[in-house]
Amino acid sequence: MRSIPLKYNYEFSRVYKRGKFSTGQYLTVHCFRRPAGIRHNLTAIPAGINRVGFCANKKQLGAVGRNRARRLMRESYRLVESGIPLGNDLIFTLRNRDEVPTFDEISKDMVLNLTRLGLLGK
Repeated sequence: MRSIPLKYNYEFSRVYKRGKFSTGQYLTVHCFRRPAGIRHNLTAIPAGINRVGFCANKKQLGAVGRNRARRLMRESYRLVESGIPLGNDLIFTLRNRDEVPTFDEISKDMVLNLTRLGLLGK
């Protein structure tokens, strides 16, 4: 297991405030490299995992569209997960759209953004 979900608001806030980001046509990717001693409550977070969050805007898409967008982002991430170095917190956010992009569009945009952030080799 290489990735677990981000769950808490303060974890998302930390990534947004202290991390780097890259914006593409369909996705925005925020990345925060976790320091070694970071903790959740009193439990140290292991360095050998990535933590990931997937977001879609509530105003543009209905519930079905948001869930579909998150499923497509999760599957795209699963395909590139092995190339991402461990010890990062990542948030993938779908940009405002009237309709959900296709799987190929999301995959290409995800790879492009991760490459810009230096998380994937070329």
